[in-house]
Amino acid sequence: MPTRAAPRIVSSAPGRTGLSLLAVLMTAVPASATDLLYLLRSPSFGGTDTGILETAQMSAALKAQRAAALAAAAKPAPVSDPNAPFVQAITSQLTGLVAQSVAQKIANSQNGQAGTIQSGNVVITYVNSDGQLSVTITSPTGSTTLSIPVGT
Repeated sequence: MPTRAAPRIVSSAPGRTGLSLLAVLMTAVPASATDLLYLLRSPSFGGTDTGILETAQMSAALKAQRAAALAAAAKPAPVSDPNAPFVQAITSQLTGLVAQSVAQKIANSQNGQAGTIQSGNVVITYVNSDGQLSVTITSPTGSTTLSIPVGT
């Protein structure tokens, strides 16, 4: 009896054998799945990773500082009057002389004398009686009273 050769499978479409083999292999591997777990890390959403938030806050603070520095640098410097120190010194000296004159008038008052001195919004009232010199200084910010014993 003559021996026959085993039949040979010939595919008429190229690539179909590969698909068939792939289908067989996929059914042979067991499938498994697990739960996906996502942990919130942003403090904005109740997480505990504060690094991101701190970095964002620090970045915002630096941007604000830079903007403030640029705004300050962009402002023109006030023009200084070269006569301003001289005017201030003269005003200070004159104010001192007026204050000294008022103080001497009050201190040299005789027993029974009284008077009022006004300069702008400031009123100074004094009374010298019974060995006591009473001076009241009233300004928009309040009132001060001094009682000074004087010799006879």
